[in-house]
Amino acid sequence: MTLPSSIQTLALSLLASVFAWSAADKLLHWQEGLAEVSEQLPFFPLLLLCGTVLLQGSGSIGLLAAAFFPDNPTLRHLGGWAALALAGFTGMATLLFHAFWREKTAKDVRRMLTVFLEHVALVGGLLLAATVLLTA
Repeated sequence: MTLPSSIQTLALSLLASVFAWSAADKLLHWQEGLAEVSEQLPFFPLLLLCGTVLLQGSGSIGLLAAAFFPDNPTLRHLGGWAALALAGFTGMATLLFHAFWREKTAKDVRRMLTVFLEHVALVGGLLLAATVLLTA
């Protein structure tokens, strides 16, 4: 394994870890997750939470498959499409759940803006991963 491929494996694994943890956390704290979804999206919260867990869990597996089997074109494509799906999901979720402009105090605006920008950066990393995986 060369240094660039080792870095790619690490990068994809790190991206996957966020979504694997989030899916597991939602499963372990189901009622809290349901309440969070219901607060922002009161229509079909159970369906939305199930879809979220499914997308985050399967997306992280897709990224890991591409990370650890980079010479398999099918798994690279799977990882690329997983990265695109996670990027779209994360972008939408960021706008809905990390809306810094809704905060009341300057301190809360700054805190939520940081979280918002971290998620925007995550979307950027996922789009870069998709580009690398789908064009190789």
